[in-house]
Amino acid sequence: MNGPEYVDLGLPSGTLWATCNIGANKPSEYGDHFAWGDISKKSTYVGRTCATYDLDIYDLKNHDYVNRDNLLSANYDVAARILGEKWRIPSGEQAKELIDSCNWEWVNDYDKSGVNGRLGVSKINGTTIFLPAAGYAQNIDTHMVGTNGGYWTGSPNMVASNRAWSIAFDSRVINVFNHGLRYYGYSIRPVSK
Repeated sequence: MNGPEYVDLGLPSGTLWATCNIGANKPSEYGDHFAWGDISKKSTYVGRTCATYDLDIYDLKNHDYVNRDNLLSANYDVAARILGEKWRIPSGEQAKELIDSCNWEWVNDYDKSGVNGRLGVSKINGTTIFLPAAGYAQNIDTHMVGTNGGYWTGSPNMVASNRAWSIAFDSRVINVFNHGLRYYGYSIRPVSK
């Protein structure tokens, strides 16, 4: 398979998760931050710089941001654009499957890299995946690096016109939430099958 290295966690869906974030070369690197539906990094992360920020589900579909499966279309999926057609931003369902199928622990100084984050150990086959606490970008700053992580999915919130589903975590909890503000710069962990 072309693209980044991946880990097979034995997930029922067959989803393969990349071992590192977009913009990173190894699991302990943070990589880049992206607003939801954007295909390039920004210097400023505010509502007016995010093309999808105030679009409801009807407008997202009408402008081809979202396909008939209610996921980001390939034209606005940064994983597909950068890594090729075999890679995608995970759906909300794939993110939930990842969270539910692993035992998660907070790790300080992962692999002696000085990077904190969440280590998932597959309940199915024992393989591991590491999500660094890359924080998030808002306005011109990056916040909570080393203490929090935000990872976009390709699933919009079907009701709120400025939010989408994401994986969010700190040292106490990891979960999938539907209230990430789309203009925030979050990490992207691509998936493939």
